[in-house]
Amino acid sequence: MRSGKQLTWIVACALVVGCTAHYPINDPYSPSSDADPAPSLPHADAGRSDTLLVGLAFSGGGTRAAALSYGVLEVLADSKIRIEGRERRLLDEVDVISSVSGGSFTAAYYGLFGDRIFEEYPERFLYRDVQGHLTWSLFSPISWAKLGSGQFDRSDLAAEYYDEILFQEKTLGDVVARGGPRLNINATEIALGAQFTFDPAQFALICSDYASFPVSRAVTASSAVPILFSSVILQNYAGTCPVAIPPWARAAAQDPDRNSRARHLFEQMERYEDSEEMPYLHLFDGGLTDNLGVRPFLNRLTLAGGSWDLAKAMGVADVHKMLVIVVNAESEMDVDFRQSNFDLSLGDAIMASTSIPLNEYTFDSLSLVRLSLDALAEDLVQHRCADWAATRSSTKGCDDFEVYFVEVDFDELADEKKRQSLKHLPTSFYLPPEQVDGLRAAAREIMGDSDAFQQFLGSTAGEGARRTDAAPPSGG
Repeated sequence: MRSGKQLTWIVACALVVGCTAHYPINDPYSPSSDADPAPSLPHADAGRSDTLLVGLAFSGGGTRAAALSYGVLEVLADSKIRIEGRERRLLDEVDVISSVSGGSFTAAYYGLFGDRIFEEYPERFLYRDVQGHLTWSLFSPISWAKLGSGQFDRSDLAAEYYDEILFQEKTLGDVVARGGPRLNINATEIALGAQFTFDPAQFALICSDYASFPVSRAVTASSAVPILFSSVILQNYAGTCPVAIPPWARAAAQDPDRNSRARHLFEQMERYEDSEEMPYLHLFDGGLTDNLGVRPFLNRLTLAGGSWDLAKAMGVADVHKMLVIVVNAESEMDVDFRQSNFDLSLGDAIMASTSIPLNEYTFDSLSLVRLSLDALAEDLVQHRCADWAATRSSTKGCDDFEVYFVEVDFDELADEKKRQSLKHLPTSFYLPPEQVDGLRAAAREIMGDSDAFQQFLGSTAGEGARRTDAAPPSGG
């Protein structure tokens, strides 16, 4: 029981602007003048093959997305491949994970703790009523002093809770130090209406220290739905460090077509450089600009002007197999109103106004990814063979390149009842355990039935690959 003096202090502090609570300020940093917006991916130094590139994209969608993404990681952990004479888990070959909103919780936990995710994550997050706790904390007297300070808000409260249950005050530098996949957590910078990716390139643009930034705040920004959460604020230190945007990105500025996508992306990057005009960044949910997490790849490919230049910049010019898995936990809105001649309810109208553009943009993003992967394969083979012809005694194997694109999407489920049930799960941060287990099982079923995934396993040295279509255990 709190004493009267303690309660009086809490109430008084809540009413006075200027209490000591304050959101963490991102640290300034001066990177080298040759900072590269597309640093190399971790390969041989982390035990990964130089000839295989594996990328995952985890979509938004609350616990629904987190659980579906977790189910995919379970499948990858169970899938064995043989590459360069070694049998390895496919999970150990993942090079990069790009994530949005609910998917960012799963991506960040794996990025920090690796296989501990299979022991701890379900109970720590998937089966926990995160939404209930966050709602309760807003009305807790313990939170009043912080929320009343004027410099601490709902997203800051959420980040503290995520540290408590998941991230243990770890930083993005801790993710790098573990040597796991490169992690791209995505949010939206609301003033620019542009994707903000938590990676060294983005932090170089604002002269801020990437390594010291808390993982919890990156994930909070990625999942901060406007109105429900406050913006996550970063300070822009641009102009205090000698950052050089590389020639392959600056070339986009010379594009005479003012409507070109490359020029548009470069102009967005340039706007970060004016810290007087934009001293603060306000970040919200990444789903506002890309609910799949595929845009970092598409944007870098566009800025690079071609896959070969990007492959060389990222250190993957000798890749011969590429596996891309997009986990799409897209929901479907309830359209029972179509049976009525009455106007839509306010809730239905709001849901339609957000779901329609989001789902259409997701469809366009997937179409663009498919086209880009086809173009990437053709461009990489053509330029690699030309490069080898000029620099090597033989070009044998230069045209050996295969792309496998796997969509983990509820529409891939054969059972219509199951498909509709999962697509209508709420976008919240709590689902009953049986629904979480259903999502994990759905991921395993979809990947087990995926022709592209099974073809990839079959291509990675015969007897080392095996199907993975057994149901996961319930309850974590």
